[in-house]
Amino acid sequence: MKVKLFFGALNTIALLSASVMTAQNFQTMPVQSGYTADVIANGIGSSSLSTTTDVDGVSYAFVSKDFQLTSSSTPLTYGLPTDEIINSVISSTPLLSYRLGSYNGNNSLRLANTNDTGTLTFTTPKAAYKLYMLATSGSGASVVTVTVNFTDATSQTISGVNISDWYGGTDFAVQGFGRINRTTDALESGSGTNPRLYQILLNIDPANQNKSIQSVTVTKTSAGTPVPNGIVNVFAFSADAYSDCGAPILQPVGTVTANSADISWTVPTGTTAVSYDVYYSTTNTAPTSSTSPSFPGVTGTSMTIPSLSSNTTYYYWVRTNCSSATSQSLWSFAGTFKTLCGPMTYMFENFDSYATGNIVPDCWVRNFVNGTMSISSSSPASGTRNIYQNSSSSQTPSTVVLPEFSNINAGTNWLRLKARVSSATGTLNVGYVTNPTDPSTFVLLQALSVANTTYTATSEYMVVVPSSVPANARLAIKNTADGKSYYWDDVYWETIPTCFKPSNVTVSNVTNGSVMVSWTSPSPAPAEGFEIYYNTTNVTPTSATLPITTSSTTSVQLNNLGTDTNYYLWVRSKCSSTDKSVWTNVTPFRTGYCLPSSTSQNSWVSSFSSTGAVTNLAYASPSGIAGGYQNLTATNNKISNTEGSSTPISLTVGGGTTCGFAVWVDWNNNLTFEATERVHVTTGYVSSTSGIITVPAGTVAGNYRMRAVVDYTSSAPSIPCGALSRGEYVDLIFEVVSSLATSEVNANKQEVKVYPNPFEDVLYIENMKDVKSVAITDLAGRVVKTISNPTKELRLHELNAGLYLVTIYFNDGSKSTVKAIKQ
Repeated sequence: MKVKLFFGALNTIALLSASVMTAQNFQTMPVQSGYTADVIANGIGSSSLSTTTDVDGVSYAFVSKDFQLTSSSTPLTYGLPTDEIINSVISSTPLLSYRLGSYNGNNSLRLANTNDTGTLTFTTPKAAYKLYMLATSGSGASVVTVTVNFTDATSQTISGVNISDWYGGTDFAVQGFGRINRTTDALESGSGTNPRLYQILLNIDPANQNKSIQSVTVTKTSAGTPVPNGIVNVFAFSADAYSDCGAPILQPVGTVTANSADISWTVPTGTTAVSYDVYYSTTNTAPTSSTSPSFPGVTGTSMTIPSLSSNTTYYYWVRTNCSSATSQSLWSFAGTFKTLCGPMTYMFENFDSYATGNIVPDCWVRNFVNGTMSISSSSPASGTRNIYQNSSSSQTPSTVVLPEFSNINAGTNWLRLKARVSSATGTLNVGYVTNPTDPSTFVLLQALSVANTTYTATSEYMVVVPSSVPANARLAIKNTADGKSYYWDDVYWETIPTCFKPSNVTVSNVTNGSVMVSWTSPSPAPAEGFEIYYNTTNVTPTSATLPITTSSTTSVQLNNLGTDTNYYLWVRSKCSSTDKSVWTNVTPFRTGYCLPSSTSQNSWVSSFSSTGAVTNLAYASPSGIAGGYQNLTATNNKISNTEGSSTPISLTVGGGTTCGFAVWVDWNNNLTFEATERVHVTTGYVSSTSGIITVPAGTVAGNYRMRAVVDYTSSAPSIPCGALSRGEYVDLIFEVVSSLATSEVNANKQEVKVYPNPFEDVLYIENMKDVKSVAITDLAGRVVKTISNPTKELRLHELNAGLYLVTIYFNDGSKSTVKAIKQ
């Protein structure tokens, strides 16, 4: 009941319009060889590691949606699709798509200079009426010559092909997927409109349309309009493929009933059909060549699709089985129809597919005299909509009549819904009518006493419908003429379960890897206890989903969970091995520390350092991190000092502005940064700040989470887990260590040597005694590699050429730093 019926001329026009386009036979042309550059950053790590060059000649490359600078970086909301498929948005070529080259290898034919040329060879040669090139030009427009090479050794040359600059051009196939600076790793979202990849049409001459295209040669030319000063990047090709077996042209849908629909089609001129295949579905996902048809081998050009569900939207496709060498056409464009209303045995309605206003869903009846009755977006129980009813004491209540149910008097079903009232307590009446257009035939089954003013876990109501209800009855819900506003949502007509679900699921005692879960048992309690399921993706379990654990009581301790991870949890009753309740609504929770964020990272923690500690912090960053939060607790970014000690700290803000600063340390390790644990805060907007962190007396040795924040909108930040409009949070470690005598500290100092220096790919440590870990830092202060439990041989082939600081950490807490040059 989620999609409206299409009627009359509008439906006919839509179907005829779709039929006109069925001559288009779009197929991707995957590239076998010929790409010369990798210009798409992807995966985890610096963009310079996953690309070989830029798009525009000035350091900017494209970015995939799965790119993360570090494993803890906030996932991108923009970027090229991870499946490497571009679906063109150009309206004249619906369903045209492109397959990009792998993001893990070269994926662009990049032509920087005049007369540069390259050839892309296709995996499967195909004949085509038209060829579509997906390309862009960085740092200015370009002009190219395209030579289409056929398998018979002939070719067709197309000159003066213009490629627009990657920002702001028209005829784009895709836009707004962002870019990244390969030098600084600074991300740009493009504001949802840039950069752009353009769809360029290349018409194949009629004499060549039945020839298979083996490759395409692209040459950057020295003349044209505009002046060809940009850098050409060609990414993919697709074809309007040649075929002498045409897809059918769908005709307007004929007679539609509650459980059937008459469909018909015609065959394109020049196509000899033996039979047709028909496929239908309740989703608009088009079938592929390997999809099994619902009705194979149909003779004639029409049929009736039987055994359909009432009041349901269907999509259908037809393809031709030909007698020629190309024996089967593509599937036609989709046709659609919606079956008429009819008796149902089950229903769920949350009203989300309907507009707000004075309407009810399809197959429902709105009996309204005065007062108010509508679909409303005001605080629904789920989704975006619910029903709203209101009338004064002098007005007639409104009545909403539900669809027909064939099992209305079976005595085995109930009506389940959520409800609330504007002020406690009100009465919402559930009953039935024998004439859906006459509210005076309403018969009360149960008056619901609604006390809750918001939807809660206890605001769900069930009304059992007895077998004494007339067979022609329609369930109805009527408000009370009391001047109050009634809302109701998530309406089910379903079989009364024999096993009821738990309620009031709560979590407590959350740690970095565990949580206590509790709930309220239904009455009667299930004979075999309860089943618990959780995941990290908020995918709702089904009745067939296996539980992760079970409990014979109304609580369970979940252990071995991931640190700093979002989880989603459900519980259900197990009345027997075959009889289980539905799962409860999702209960979200997070292990570890809360997850902060910021909308803009134009202000960030550019440096955070300490002095006088056993181990001093020297953090620096040239830019903010996407999402505004960095968790660096798994790195060597830490301060180490003894219990009772005082450590001077300094912080600066990046972005050329002033902000408020604050630092917290979770001294009691309870996963919460409390107000008393704020160890430093500014009182005004500054570009830098200094302070002292004093370790509380009696603090035991160990690691403690330290969180620093710069906030553009607050001079004295007080919220350690916020959603900033501009700023950044950074998590590090404050390590409390045991006190060492001066003689012990001096004795523990160690010096190491590395060789060869300069080195190419491998750097060796001369003496490995008591070495715990190694950190490699670039001159910007960024830790580019951390090695735990290293061997004498450090493999650093992935580093770019340049000067690095190699810090060796020893088991006794000391460290030694040397400089090394990567050739």
